Amino acid sequence: MAVFSATSQRPAYAVPEKALRRWATQRLRRAHRADGGVDYVFLLSGSTCNNVPIEAVMTVRLDAAGRIEAASSRSARSDIGCDAMCAAERSGAKFLSDMGTCDEAVGLTLDEAAFRDWSEEPSGCFCTAGNRRHKWRNVFQAWHYAATHSDLSTQTTSTRG
Repeated sequence: MAVFSATSQRPAYAVPEKALRRWATQRLRRAHRADGGVDYVFLLSGSTCNNVPIEAVMTVRLDAAGRIEAASSRSARSDIGCDAMCAAERSGAKFLSDMGTCDEAVGLTLDEAAFRDWSEEPSGCFCTAGNRRHKWRNVFQAWHYAATHSDLSTQTTSTRG
C-alpha cells in the first residue's frame, strides 16, 4: 500500500520534528485491516477557546491503495472540554459528530493530505472550519511522519483474520 507519493521536493512539516516524533510514538495507533487498509487513530489534546483542556480522537481510514476513505473526530472518554467550546453549545459529542469530519481529505493520499494548503486558523478549539483544518493538518503530518520514519515504534494492531 502506498501511503505517500515519491516526490523530489517534499514541503517542510509545519509542526516541529520534535513534536511529530513525540506524537508519532505516544499518540498514534495504527491498525491493519483484513482488506489491506489501515486505520490510524490519534489522541489530540489541547485547550478550548474558553481555555478548558480538550481531548479528541481523530480517526482516518486508508484503503488498500493508500487513499483516505474517511476522516472523523470524536470526544475522548477522558475529555472535559469539548462541551465547553463556544460553537458546541454544550454538546461536544454532537458538534464533533456533525462538524468534526474532514471530507476534503477523502480520496487523497496521506502525503497529499499532510502537505496540502489547509488555509488553517491556529487555535486549540474546533469552533471554526479553519480551526478544524489546523487540527487535521497537524494530525495528517503526524501520521505521515510516522509512516515515513521506520525507526519509530508506533503501536500497531492487526485485524487480519
